[in-house]
Amino acid sequence: MTDEAKPIELEPAGAEPEVGESTSDTVGTSKSTRTRPAKDSIRGVLRNRAFLRLWLAQAISQTASNMINFALLVRVRNIVEIHDLNQANTAISLVIISFSLPAILFGPIAGVMADRINRRTLMAATNILRCIAVLCFLLIRPDWHVQTILIAHYLVTFLFGIGGQFFAPAQGASIPALVPRSQLISANALFNLTNAMAQLLGLATLGPLLIKLFGVDYVFGLTILLFLICAGLVMTLPSMQMSLRPTDHVTTAPLKRLWVDIKEGLVFILQDSFLMRSIVYLTLAATTFLMVATLGPDFITSEIGLPKEDFLYIIAPAGIGIVLGVATVGRVVKAFSRSAVIDWALTLAGVMLFCMAVTPKVLNLAWTGGNAPQRVLIVVTAGFAALLGLCNAFILVPANTMLQEHSHEHVRARVYATFFMISNAFSFIPIFFAAAFADLFGVVQILMIVSVLIGAIGFSSLVQSKAAENARWRRLRTRHREGPESISLEVRR
Repeated sequence: MTDEAKPIELEPAGAEPEVGESTSDTVGTSKSTRTRPAKDSIRGVLRNRAFLRLWLAQAISQTASNMINFALLVRVRNIVEIHDLNQANTAISLVIISFSLPAILFGPIAGVMADRINRRTLMAATNILRCIAVLCFLLIRPDWHVQTILIAHYLVTFLFGIGGQFFAPAQGASIPALVPRSQLISANALFNLTNAMAQLLGLATLGPLLIKLFGVDYVFGLTILLFLICAGLVMTLPSMQMSLRPTDHVTTAPLKRLWVDIKEGLVFILQDSFLMRSIVYLTLAATTFLMVATLGPDFITSEIGLPKEDFLYIIAPAGIGIVLGVATVGRVVKAFSRSAVIDWALTLAGVMLFCMAVTPKVLNLAWTGGNAPQRVLIVVTAGFAALLGLCNAFILVPANTMLQEHSHEHVRARVYATFFMISNAFSFIPIFFAAAFADLFGVVQILMIVSVLIGAIGFSSLVQSKAAENARWRRLRTRHREGPESISLEVRR
């Protein structure tokens, strides 16, 4: 067999433990035992101690990462103000780029490594790398030349982003190894909820509060401790060394083997339409959330008349909506197909975003006197933000589960790495263009355009799915008719 990338002929994603099966501590060497089916609920999945430790590591590391992101923005803003630099927005956007760029450059490599080596060791090593990166922030001295200070921050931020990029695919691919297939919906719901809560805590609560009370350096020191705790937690997980495949005995140059593995993962994704759709759904949800986060402060100021710091009036309800969605999505996907749930949620997300964008203008026009009370504007806008968060949960949780079920153990981390690479590449769109277009055409107009695009994608997918279902039923009815008709013809003869 050659080393060229070929279609992977492996067992289907259902090779993971089915309902009523249990896994041993080592991936690839598990033995099935007949037990009672695992309860599909967040409480039930948290009773799995190995998964509980992985979840705690995720919660702590993501909260710490978001605290670092906020601290970096504050520090660079302070450097710009102290040295009276003119390119303030450029300096800050370069921080975001430095953090996001590793996903594009190292995403495929991170996926291959997570598929080829022990994921437990890889997750621990990346947390240690992040500790080293944060320590480097503390070593940057304020008496350096201003350009040197900024370049040092960008380089260390890039290093910190590399650590996060290698951690995420290994973590996402580890969930099915620790959780029975019957609990994947609950496990993914919990992880998506934790991701949203980590953003709220790191960016909007703990980060600002701790920096205000103790300063940026204190936050850096605290996050070093948190990443060390995460490294300790993942090292207590069962060993997740990948089992050898038939082609692993082939001796190949490391770089060539790396390239073959990357192509192998891409071929696997391109062969499965469900995987491609899942990645598109997850990317759309993540990009939309980032778009709202980018434009939200200006929307609050220009349309409702609140200071930018009160952006919590939108983010907090959206977080509550995600919590409600996570709590109910498991019941909904039992009654409807996951693809249908995602398509409806995507369509309704466009509707909710559109309603949220036009609410202040519509209420002001409809209100007697042409000026609706600010409290009414806040309540109605927050309500649509909560519904948008609910729709977001109904996209993220089923799409994550589809991604895990349709990706084999040997390529799952590469599938996750591809998703993170695409998602971060698309995140540049709101970073670079959303704010600029909002300045030119208005924040409401941009949000309306985005909402129409999202709703159109969801509605188009619904129509296509319905047409495909009707075509299948027509084929079934035609075949059913041919049976009796052919029999009656034989009888007549």
